[in-house]
Amino acid sequence: MRRAVAALAVRVDPPTHLALEVKGRTVALLRGGAGDPLLYLHGVCADLWSSFPGTTWTPFLARLAAAFDVVAPALPGYDVSGGLESFDEVEDYVFHLEDLLDELVLGPVHVVGHSLGGWLAAELALRRPAMVRRLVLVDPLGLHVPGVAVPPFFAAVAPRGLGGFAEPRRLLFADPEGDAALAALPDGMEREQQLRWFGGLAGAARLGWRAPQFQSHKLARRLDRISVPALVVRGEQDLLVPEEHARAWVAGLPSATLVEVPDAGHCLPAEWPEVVAAEVVAFLAGTGPGDPAGED
Repeated sequence: MRRAVAALAVRVDPPTHLALEVKGRTVALLRGGAGDPLLYLHGVCADLWSSFPGTTWTPFLARLAAAFDVVAPALPGYDVSGGLESFDEVEDYVFHLEDLLDELVLGPVHVVGHSLGGWLAAELALRRPAMVRRLVLVDPLGLHVPGVAVPPFFAAVAPRGLGGFAEPRRLLFADPEGDAALAALPDGMEREQQLRWFGGLAGAARLGWRAPQFQSHKLARRLDRISVPALVVRGEQDLLVPEEHARAWVAGLPSATLVEVPDAGHCLPAEWPEVVAAEVVAFLAGTGPGDPAGED
C-alpha cells in the first residue's frame, strides 16, 4: 500500500559527474549527498540522468542524496561506461562493482537497485555479503518463476520506423501517456536521447538477452544465502515483474518485506519518486515496515 507522501521540493547540491578508470574500464558515475554511503544501480529504463551528462539529480536520486552519500554508476554500455565486451555473466558484474567500491575506498554500503540493477544488487549481496549493509530491490528483474509468463522485453523496445515509443511505454509505465513516460520515451525523441536509449539497450542485452530474458534459473534457490535485511518494492502494474515474482523474492530472502505501489509500472522511481524514496529512506534508517521500530 502506498503511503501518503507530500511532494515537497528537495534541495540538494548537484551531483559530481565523474569518469573513473577502474581496472582499465571507464566508469561514468554521479556522486553527491551526505551521510552513509549508498550504491544505486539503475535499471533498463536508464533512469540515472535528469540531464545529460548528469548535471542534475533525477527527482528520486535527489531524495536519496538528501539523506545519503549516493554513488550512482552507469552500468557497462550506458553513458560512457565501457568494457561491455568483457561482460558475459553476472559474476563479471559483481567483480566490476567490487572493483568500483574498492576504487572509491568504500566499505560496506547500502545497495539500492532498480530493474536490472535490482538483479545485480541481489547478486552482489549474495556473492559479496560483507560489502552490503541493507538491500533494496525496486521492481527487480532476475528471478525465474516456473509457469509465470513475462512479456519479451527486447521485442517491445526494438527500433521501429513508425509508431514511436508507444509500445515500450506501455510495457514500462502504468500510464504510457503520462508525463513520466513521455519524458523518458517521447515519440519525437531527439538524436542524442536516441543514442543513449539504444546504447543502453545494448548494455542490457549483454546480460538479459538469453531466454527467458532477464531471468536466472539459479538465483531463486540461492536467495536464502542473502542474510542482510531487504526491502522489495513493486509497482502493482509492473508487467516485467509480476506479483508472483515479487512474492518469490520475499519468500526466498530470509529477512525481506514487500511494499507494492498502486498505479505504478516497471519504471517506478520515475513515476512515483517521492513515494519510493520515502519507503527506501525509512527502511535504510531502520524505521520502515518490517523493522522493530517501523510502521506496519
